[in-house]
Amino acid sequence: MDETKRYSPGTVRSDGFGVTGPPGGSDSPPRSFLDARGRYLQLSVGHGLSDETYEGLVGMYDAFDPADRAHGLPPLGTDTIRDWLDNLRSGLHLVARHDGRVVGHAVLMATRDEDARELAIFVLDSYQHARVGSHMLERLCWDAERDGVPAITLYVEACNRPARNLYRSMGFEGEYVGHGELELRLDL
Repeated sequence: MDETKRYSPGTVRSDGFGVTGPPGGSDSPPRSFLDARGRYLQLSVGHGLSDETYEGLVGMYDAFDPADRAHGLPPLGTDTIRDWLDNLRSGLHLVARHDGRVVGHAVLMATRDEDARELAIFVLDSYQHARVGSHMLERLCWDAERDGVPAITLYVEACNRPARNLYRSMGFEGEYVGHGELELRLDL
């Protein structure tokens, strides 16, 4: 892998955005940011889900535009959303909030590959194309590396150019695996 693209805390991307952690690997990762539309968002990261965060996620996923679903996720219907979130509870979660409302969610889940965690990331439509996903991913990578996660994998639809560009800008590499999707990996 090209070492200039490899993720590391404190890296500043060439576009001037995305300090992935304070320079020098500080113990204080970014907890908030202004998105590209000037909205102030707060980030929280942790293992498991509090009841308040769980209910906020149910609300976000209930409002999620079905056209923005990928690989059948997030599921449709409140009961199905709850079942899905119950299966994710033990993961490392990042939640983005604007004015107290959950607008983005990312989770790293255990996989059969002990050397990697699988990423799922979702941002409400009205917060997409505003660098919210970029900030979320950068913060989650920062925390994952500090937690000793060796690598992150994900699947992305080949037609989802914005997501592919984001992942590649962070150093993810991978290949086409069929059925219109790519499998990408980032070694931390």
